Amino acid sequence: MVEYKRYDSSYEAETLKVLIESFVNYPLFWGIFKDRFKSESKLRNFYERLMKGIFRATIRKNDCYIGIIDGKVTSIVIVEKPSDKPIGFWDYAVSGMAGIIARIGIKDTLRFMEMSDKTEIVVKSIPEPRWHLYFLSVDPNNQKQGIGSGAIQDFLIPLVSSNGGNLITVTTNSEKNVDFYIKNGFSLVKEETLEYKAKSFGNWTFRMDL
Repeated sequence: MVEYKRYDSSYEAETLKVLIESFVNYPLFWGIFKDRFKSESKLRNFYERLMKGIFRATIRKNDCYIGIIDGKVTSIVIVEKPSDKPIGFWDYAVSGMAGIIARIGIKDTLRFMEMSDKTEIVVKSIPEPRWHLYFLSVDPNNQKQGIGSGAIQDFLIPLVSSNGGNLITVTTNSEKNVDFYIKNGFSLVKEETLEYKAKSFGNWTFRMDL
């Protein structure tokens, strides 16, 4: 049984570990910068710093919840409420991204942020008030046990409904996630291909009307 609670900084190390491991090889976070590093270990080190900065920037504006089993963080849900303000460059700058900016340069940092924004264009064009699922992560050691589906069905949907919401959106850049979201009640809004320099990435936008 997963117990969800609001994230606090005492869980940061555990939470970051789950987030990092669950998004290893995710196209938007891993694929964009893969050819910038000569070794897998350097890429991994950069990726971990990148994910740490993204996480800290995201929770400055959005709500983060952690799923606990036997005292251990096994899942993460980060959601943007309709009233939340957008995450901006300053949020990243004060969230440990200075080293990332120094490593890849301000130009490529801004390109990455622009690419991230493009993944949300379809979502942001939806006129109704929406709750946006920014991150859903499950510890790889606990995957394929229904925890991800439970996070949506038993936690996210009741959370949104109890706060008067009736629309949840989510995007993914991983094709393997498409069936997961459809199985859990989301409808595909748009499938598209995004370009970053010479690379192409799939982007799928979903909505669930409650």
